[in-house]
Amino acid sequence: MEPKDTISSVNRRQLLQTVGGVAGVAVLGTEVIAGTDPRPVRLGFIGVGSRGSALLRLMTQQPGTEIVAICDIEPDKVAQAKKVVKDAARPEPTGFADWNKLLEHLDVDAVVSALPVDLHAACYVDVLNAGKDLYAEKPLGLTVAECNDVQQAAERSGRIVQVGFQRRSDPRFTQPMKLVHAGEIGELLEGRVLWSNSWGPLTGWFGQRRRSGDWMVEQAVHNWDVLNWATQSLPKRAVGFGRNDLFREHQSDRDVHDYYSGVLEYENGVIVNIIHSWVPPTKFNEEHTRLIGTLGGIDFNSGTLSYRPNQNRPDRLAFDGPANLDNNVLAVESFLKSVRERSQPVATLAHARDALLACLLMREAVERGTAVTLKDIGA
Repeated sequence: MEPKDTISSVNRRQLLQTVGGVAGVAVLGTEVIAGTDPRPVRLGFIGVGSRGSALLRLMTQQPGTEIVAICDIEPDKVAQAKKVVKDAARPEPTGFADWNKLLEHLDVDAVVSALPVDLHAACYVDVLNAGKDLYAEKPLGLTVAECNDVQQAAERSGRIVQVGFQRRSDPRFTQPMKLVHAGEIGELLEGRVLWSNSWGPLTGWFGQRRRSGDWMVEQAVHNWDVLNWATQSLPKRAVGFGRNDLFREHQSDRDVHDYYSGVLEYENGVIVNIIHSWVPPTKFNEEHTRLIGTLGGIDFNSGTLSYRPNQNRPDRLAFDGPANLDNNVLAVESFLKSVRERSQPVATLAHARDALLACLLMREAVERGTAVTLKDIGA
Protein backbone atom coordinates (compact mmCIF):
# COMPACT_ATOMS: atom_id res chain seq x y z
CA MET A 1 0.00 0.00 0.00
CA GLU A 2 1.33 3.42 -0.94
CA PRO A 3 0.98 5.83 2.01
CA LYS A 4 -1.51 8.59 1.28
CA ASP A 5 -1.07 12.30 1.92
CA THR A 6 -1.13 12.34 5.71
CA ILE A 7 -2.39 15.91 6.03
CA SER A 8 -5.61 14.89 4.30
CA SER A 9 -6.39 12.48 7.15
CA VAL A 10 -5.97 15.10 9.90
CA ASN A 11 -9.03 16.63 11.49
CA ARG A 12 -9.42 20.19 10.11
CA ARG A 13 -9.64 21.78 13.56
CA GLN A 14 -6.52 19.91 14.73
CA LEU A 15 -4.73 21.04 11.58
CA LEU A 16 -5.61 24.71 12.06
CA GLN A 17 -4.80 24.66 15.77
CA THR A 18 -1.46 22.92 15.28
CA VAL A 19 -0.14 24.59 12.14
CA GLY A 20 -1.12 28.09 13.23
CA GLY A 21 -0.24 29.47 9.82
CA VAL A 22 3.40 28.23 9.92
CA ALA A 23 4.76 27.37 6.51
CA GLY A 24 6.97 24.30 5.95
CA VAL A 25 5.67 21.58 8.27
CA ALA A 26 6.67 17.99 9.01
CA VAL A 27 3.92 15.41 9.43
CA LEU A 28 3.96 12.84 12.23
CA GLY A 29 1.11 10.68 13.47
CA THR A 30 -2.15 12.63 13.73
CA GLU A 31 -0.54 16.03 14.20
CA VAL A 32 1.47 18.44 12.14
CA ILE A 33 4.68 19.76 13.65
CA ALA A 34 6.51 22.83 12.41
CA GLY A 35 10.20 22.66 11.63
CA THR A 36 12.61 19.97 10.60
CA ASP A 37 13.12 18.22 13.96
CA PRO A 38 9.92 16.25 14.62
CA ARG A 39 8.94 15.43 18.17
CA PRO A 40 9.35 11.82 19.38
CA VAL A 41 7.09 9.13 18.00
CA ARG A 42 4.57 8.45 20.77
CA LEU A 43 3.85 4.75 21.02
CA GLY A 44 1.07 2.63 22.47
CA PHE A 45 1.46 -1.11 23.00
CA ILE A 46 -1.44 -3.55 22.71
CA GLY A 47 -0.53 -6.95 24.12
CA VAL A 48 2.58 -7.17 26.29
CA GLY A 49 3.05 -10.89 26.68
CA SER A 50 6.24 -12.57 25.52
CA ARG A 51 6.48 -11.00 22.05
CA GLY A 52 4.95 -7.68 23.02
CA SER A 53 7.33 -7.28 25.95
CA ALA A 54 10.31 -8.00 23.71
CA LEU A 55 9.21 -5.30 21.27
CA LEU A 56 8.58 -2.92 24.17
CA ARG A 57 12.15 -3.34 25.43
CA LEU A 58 13.49 -2.69 21.96
CA MET A 59 11.43 0.48 21.57
CA THR A 60 12.61 1.86 24.92
CA GLN A 61 16.14 1.66 23.49
CA GLN A 62 15.25 3.64 20.38
CA PRO A 63 15.99 7.37 20.39
CA GLY A 64 13.13 9.69 19.52
CA THR A 65 10.38 7.55 21.00
CA GLU A 66 8.01 7.89 23.94
CA ILE A 67 6.05 4.98 25.40
CA VAL A 68 2.80 6.65 26.42
CA ALA A 69 0.28 3.80 26.75
CA ILE A 70 0.18 0.08 27.54
CA CYS A 71 -2.78 -2.27 27.07
CA ASP A 72 -3.25 -5.86 28.20
CA ILE A 73 -6.19 -7.75 29.70
CA GLU A 74 -3.90 -9.04 32.47
CA PRO A 75 -3.12 -6.33 35.07
CA ASP A 76 0.15 -8.04 36.04
CA LYS A 77 1.43 -7.73 32.48
CA VAL A 78 0.53 -4.05 32.38
CA ALA A 79 2.40 -3.53 35.65
CA GLN A 80 5.43 -5.43 34.35
CA ALA A 81 5.42 -3.40 31.15
CA LYS A 82 5.25 -0.14 33.06
CA LYS A 83 8.25 -1.27 35.08
CA VAL A 84 10.19 -2.00 31.86
CA VAL A 85 9.54 1.57 30.74
CA LYS A 86 10.44 3.10 34.11
CA ASP A 87 13.59 0.97 34.37
CA ALA A 88 14.64 2.53 31.05
CA ALA A 89 14.50 5.93 32.78
CA ARG A 90 11.38 6.95 30.90
CA PRO A 91 8.06 8.38 32.18
CA GLU A 92 5.50 5.81 33.28
CA PRO A 93 2.89 5.15 30.57
CA THR A 94 -0.86 5.00 31.10
CA GLY A 95 -2.29 1.49 31.49
CA PHE A 96 -5.44 0.11 29.87
CA ALA A 97 -7.32 -3.21 29.75
CA ASP A 98 -9.33 -2.30 26.61
CA TRP A 99 -7.50 -1.50 23.39
CA ASN A 100 -10.28 0.86 22.30
CA LYS A 101 -9.58 2.99 25.38
CA LEU A 102 -5.91 3.11 24.42
CA LEU A 103 -6.87 4.18 20.91
CA GLU A 104 -8.79 7.13 22.34
CA HIS A 105 -5.53 8.35 23.89
CA LEU A 106 -4.78 11.49 21.88
CA ASP A 107 -1.05 11.26 22.55
CA VAL A 108 -0.66 7.93 20.72
CA ASP A 109 0.82 8.34 17.22
CA ALA A 110 1.56 4.69 16.49
CA VAL A 111 0.63 1.31 17.94
CA VAL A 112 2.70 -1.84 18.33
CA SER A 113 0.34 -4.82 18.56
CA ALA A 114 1.34 -8.35 19.60
CA LEU A 115 -1.74 -10.43 20.43
CA PRO A 116 -2.85 -14.01 19.82
CA VAL A 117 -3.50 -14.51 16.10
CA ASP A 118 -7.30 -14.69 16.36
CA LEU A 119 -7.31 -11.08 17.61
CA HIS A 120 -4.95 -9.66 15.00
CA ALA A 121 -7.32 -8.51 12.29
CA ALA A 122 -9.95 -7.02 14.60
CA CYS A 123 -7.32 -5.08 16.52
CA TYR A 124 -5.54 -3.89 13.38
CA VAL A 125 -8.77 -2.60 11.85
CA ASP A 126 -9.58 -0.70 15.05
CA VAL A 127 -6.08 0.80 15.19
CA LEU A 128 -6.29 1.99 11.59
CA ASN A 129 -9.82 3.31 11.97
CA ALA A 130 -8.53 5.33 14.93
CA GLY A 131 -5.96 6.95 12.65
CA LYS A 132 -2.83 5.41 14.18
CA ASP A 133 0.21 4.01 12.44
CA LEU A 134 0.71 0.30 13.13
CA TYR A 135 3.42 -2.26 13.70
CA ALA A 136 1.40 -5.45 13.22
CA GLU A 137 2.73 -8.79 14.35
CA LYS A 138 2.39 -11.62 11.86
CA PRO A 139 0.34 -13.32 10.59
CA LEU A 140 -2.09 -10.65 9.43
CA GLY A 141 -5.11 -12.77 10.30
CA LEU A 142 -6.63 -16.23 10.08
CA THR A 143 -8.50 -15.89 6.79
CA VAL A 144 -8.29 -14.18 3.43
CA ALA A 145 -11.36 -12.13 4.38
CA GLU A 146 -9.59 -10.82 7.49
CA CYS A 147 -6.60 -9.76 5.39
CA ASN A 148 -8.94 -7.93 3.05
CA ASP A 149 -10.56 -6.14 5.99
CA VAL A 150 -7.19 -4.90 7.23
CA GLN A 151 -6.10 -3.80 3.77
CA GLN A 152 -9.32 -1.85 3.26
CA ALA A 153 -8.95 -0.16 6.66
CA ALA A 154 -5.38 0.81 5.78
CA GLU A 155 -6.45 2.25 2.44
CA ARG A 156 -9.18 4.31 4.10
CA SER A 157 -6.89 5.65 6.80
CA GLY A 158 -3.71 6.20 4.80
CA ARG A 159 -1.65 5.15 7.82
CA ILE A 160 1.73 3.40 7.85
CA VAL A 161 1.48 -0.36 8.46
CA GLN A 162 4.54 -2.55 8.84
CA VAL A 163 4.05 -6.29 9.41
CA GLY A 164 6.44 -8.16 11.71
CA PHE A 165 8.53 -9.94 9.07
CA GLN A 166 11.88 -8.97 10.59
CA ARG A 167 13.85 -10.67 7.84
CA ARG A 168 12.77 -8.01 5.34
CA SER A 169 14.79 -5.49 7.38
CA ASP A 170 17.82 -7.76 7.67
CA PRO A 171 20.77 -7.38 5.24
CA ARG A 172 21.54 -11.07 5.87
CA PHE A 173 18.38 -11.65 3.83
CA THR A 174 18.14 -8.55 1.64
CA GLN A 175 21.64 -8.95 0.18
CA PRO A 176 21.17 -12.65 -0.72
CA MET A 177 17.77 -11.79 -2.23
CA LYS A 178 19.39 -9.33 -4.61
CA LEU A 179 21.78 -12.07 -5.75
CA VAL A 180 18.97 -14.59 -6.21
CA HIS A 181 16.95 -12.10 -8.24
CA ALA A 182 20.04 -11.30 -10.33
CA GLY A 183 20.36 -14.99 -11.32
CA GLU A 184 23.25 -16.01 -9.03
CA ILE A 185 21.83 -19.51 -8.50
CA GLY A 186 20.26 -19.76 -11.93
CA GLU A 187 16.68 -20.62 -12.76
CA LEU A 188 14.85 -21.41 -9.53
CA LEU A 189 13.72 -25.01 -9.13
CA GLU A 190 13.23 -26.12 -5.54
CA GLY A 191 12.75 -24.87 -1.99
CA ARG A 192 13.28 -26.74 1.27
CA VAL A 193 11.86 -25.64 4.64
CA LEU A 194 12.55 -27.43 7.92
CA TRP A 195 11.29 -26.69 11.42
CA SER A 196 12.71 -29.50 13.53
CA ASN A 197 12.06 -28.23 17.05
CA SER A 198 12.98 -30.12 20.20
CA TRP A 199 12.27 -27.21 22.57
CA GLY A 200 8.48 -27.46 22.47
CA PRO A 201 5.69 -27.95 22.12
CA LEU A 202 4.28 -24.51 22.95
CA THR A 203 0.94 -24.68 24.74
CA GLY A 204 -1.94 -22.31 25.54
CA TRP A 205 -3.47 -20.51 22.57
CA PHE A 206 -0.58 -21.73 20.40
CA GLY A 207 -2.01 -25.25 20.70
CA GLN A 208 -5.54 -24.23 19.66
CA ARG A 209 -6.16 -24.14 15.92
CA ARG A 210 -9.03 -21.67 16.19
CA ARG A 211 -6.72 -19.16 17.89
CA SER A 212 -3.29 -19.72 16.33
CA GLY A 213 -4.32 -20.96 12.91
CA ASP A 214 -2.13 -24.05 13.48
CA TRP A 215 1.64 -24.11 12.98
CA MET A 216 1.19 -23.83 9.21
CA VAL A 217 -0.01 -20.28 9.88
CA GLU A 218 1.53 -19.05 13.13
CA GLN A 219 5.08 -20.23 12.59
CA ALA A 220 5.58 -21.14 8.92
CA VAL A 221 4.34 -17.72 7.76
CA HIS A 222 7.93 -16.43 8.11
CA ASN A 223 9.24 -19.10 5.74
CA TRP A 224 6.53 -18.55 3.15
CA ASP A 225 7.20 -14.83 3.19
CA VAL A 226 10.88 -15.47 2.45
CA LEU A 227 10.06 -17.90 -0.37
CA ASN A 228 7.41 -15.61 -1.88
CA TRP A 229 10.01 -12.85 -1.79
CA ALA A 230 12.69 -15.03 -3.39
CA THR A 231 10.55 -16.62 -6.09
CA GLN A 232 8.61 -13.41 -6.87
CA SER A 233 5.64 -15.66 -7.41
CA LEU A 234 2.41 -16.73 -5.73
CA PRO A 235 1.53 -20.21 -4.47
CA LYS A 236 -0.55 -22.33 -6.85
CA ARG A 237 -1.38 -25.64 -5.16
CA ALA A 238 -0.29 -27.86 -2.29
CA VAL A 239 -0.56 -31.35 -0.87
CA GLY A 240 0.33 -32.55 2.62
CA PHE A 241 -0.18 -34.91 5.54
CA GLY A 242 0.23 -34.59 9.29
CA ARG A 243 -0.65 -35.51 12.89
CA ASN A 244 -2.80 -33.43 15.24
CA ASP A 245 -3.16 -36.02 18.00
CA LEU A 246 0.21 -35.49 19.70
CA PHE A 247 1.14 -33.92 23.06
CA ARG A 248 -2.38 -34.14 24.47
CA GLU A 249 -0.75 -34.91 27.83
CA HIS A 250 0.53 -31.33 27.80
CA GLN A 251 -2.79 -29.76 26.74
CA SER A 252 -6.12 -31.58 26.70
CA ASP A 253 -7.73 -29.31 24.06
CA ARG A 254 -4.71 -29.36 21.78
CA ASP A 255 -5.70 -29.77 18.12
CA VAL A 256 -2.80 -28.36 16.10
CA HIS A 257 -0.59 -30.40 13.80
CA ASP A 258 2.59 -31.00 15.79
CA TYR A 259 3.96 -32.86 12.81
CA TYR A 260 3.24 -32.27 9.14
CA SER A 261 4.93 -32.64 5.81
CA GLY A 262 3.84 -30.97 2.60
CA VAL A 263 4.71 -29.91 -0.93
CA LEU A 264 3.73 -26.56 -2.42
CA GLU A 265 3.99 -25.52 -6.06
CA TYR A 266 4.40 -21.90 -7.09
CA GLU A 267 2.89 -20.37 -10.23
CA ASN A 268 6.38 -20.13 -11.76
CA GLY A 269 7.00 -23.86 -11.25
CA VAL A 270 9.19 -23.75 -8.13
CA ILE A 271 8.35 -26.67 -5.83
CA VAL A 272 8.86 -26.38 -2.06
CA ASN A 273 9.05 -29.23 0.43
CA ILE A 274 8.27 -28.37 4.06
CA ILE A 275 8.55 -30.44 7.25
CA HIS A 276 7.44 -29.05 10.58
CA SER A 277 7.79 -31.11 13.75
CA TRP A 278 7.83 -30.72 17.52
CA VAL A 279 8.82 -34.37 18.06
CA PRO A 280 12.61 -34.42 17.33
CA PRO A 281 15.17 -35.30 20.01
CA THR A 282 17.62 -32.63 21.10
CA LYS A 283 20.27 -33.73 18.60
CA PHE A 284 17.92 -33.05 15.67
CA ASN A 285 16.96 -29.51 16.65
CA GLU A 286 17.44 -27.37 13.53
CA GLU A 287 15.72 -24.98 11.15
CA HIS A 288 16.41 -23.84 7.63
CA THR A 289 14.88 -22.19 4.58
CA ARG A 290 16.72 -23.08 1.37
CA LEU A 291 16.31 -22.40 -2.31
CA ILE A 292 17.97 -24.30 -5.16
CA GLY A 293 18.43 -23.30 -8.79
CA THR A 294 20.13 -24.66 -11.88
CA LEU A 295 23.52 -23.16 -10.89
CA GLY A 296 23.49 -23.53 -7.12
CA GLY A 297 21.55 -22.84 -3.97
CA ILE A 298 21.29 -20.67 -0.90
CA ASP A 299 20.59 -21.34 2.76
CA PHE A 300 18.87 -18.15 3.92
CA ASN A 301 19.45 -18.91 7.61
CA SER A 302 23.21 -19.03 7.30
CA GLY A 303 23.53 -16.92 4.16
CA THR A 304 25.61 -19.65 2.52
CA LEU A 305 25.76 -19.84 -1.27
CA SER A 306 26.74 -23.25 -2.63
CA TYR A 307 27.25 -24.07 -6.30
CA ARG A 308 26.78 -27.17 -8.41
CA PRO A 309 30.02 -29.11 -9.10
CA ASN A 310 30.11 -28.06 -12.75
CA GLN A 311 30.37 -24.41 -11.70
CA ASN A 312 33.81 -24.93 -10.11
CA ARG A 313 33.08 -22.23 -7.54
CA PRO A 314 33.69 -22.43 -3.78
CA ASP A 315 30.92 -21.95 -1.29
CA ARG A 316 30.70 -18.43 0.07
CA LEU A 317 28.59 -16.14 2.22
CA ALA A 318 26.09 -13.96 0.42
CA PHE A 319 26.27 -11.32 3.14
CA ASP A 320 29.50 -9.47 3.87
CA GLY A 321 28.48 -7.55 7.00
CA PRO A 322 28.56 -8.33 10.73
CA ALA A 323 27.15 -11.65 11.85
CA ASN A 324 25.71 -10.43 15.16
CA LEU A 325 22.87 -8.30 13.80
CA ASP A 326 19.55 -8.37 15.64
CA ASN A 327 16.83 -8.26 13.01
CA ASN A 328 14.24 -7.40 15.65
CA VAL A 329 16.12 -4.16 16.25
CA LEU A 330 16.41 -3.58 12.52
CA ALA A 331 12.67 -4.12 12.11
CA VAL A 332 11.63 -1.52 14.70
CA GLU A 333 14.18 0.91 13.30
CA SER A 334 12.64 0.42 9.85
CA PHE A 335 9.16 1.02 11.23
CA LEU A 336 10.14 4.25 12.99
CA LYS A 337 11.86 5.47 9.84
CA SER A 338 8.69 4.87 7.81
CA VAL A 339 6.57 6.66 10.42
CA ARG A 340 8.85 9.68 10.48
CA GLU A 341 9.32 9.90 6.72
CA ARG A 342 5.82 8.70 5.75
CA SER A 343 7.53 6.20 3.49
CA GLN A 344 6.68 2.69 2.31
CA PRO A 345 7.41 0.11 5.04
CA VAL A 346 9.76 -2.79 4.31
CA ALA A 347 7.13 -5.45 5.12
CA THR A 348 3.77 -4.50 3.67
CA LEU A 349 0.20 -5.71 3.93
CA ALA A 350 0.54 -7.18 0.44
CA HIS A 351 3.53 -9.24 1.61
CA ALA A 352 1.52 -10.41 4.62
CA ARG A 353 -1.51 -11.39 2.57
CA ASP A 354 0.57 -13.37 0.08
CA ALA A 355 2.38 -15.19 2.90
CA LEU A 356 -0.95 -16.11 4.48
CA LEU A 357 -2.17 -17.53 1.17
CA ALA A 358 0.68 -20.05 1.23
CA CYS A 359 -0.04 -20.86 4.88
CA LEU A 360 -3.73 -21.47 4.32
CA LEU A 361 -3.05 -23.49 1.19
CA MET A 362 -0.74 -25.82 3.11
CA ARG A 363 -3.09 -26.06 6.09
CA GLU A 364 -6.02 -27.00 3.88
CA ALA A 365 -3.91 -29.58 2.07
CA VAL A 366 -2.81 -31.22 5.32
CA GLU A 367 -6.33 -31.23 6.75
CA ARG A 368 -7.85 -32.71 3.59
CA GLY A 369 -4.97 -35.04 2.81
CA THR A 370 -5.30 -34.18 -0.86
CA ALA A 371 -4.15 -31.52 -3.32
CA VAL A 372 -5.81 -28.10 -2.99
CA THR A 373 -5.62 -24.84 -4.95
CA LEU A 374 -6.11 -21.18 -4.09
CA LYS A 375 -9.73 -21.48 -5.19
CA ASP A 376 -10.27 -24.02 -2.41
CA ILE A 377 -9.31 -21.44 0.25
CA GLY A 378 -11.41 -18.65 -1.23
CA ALA A 379 -8.56 -16.67 -2.72
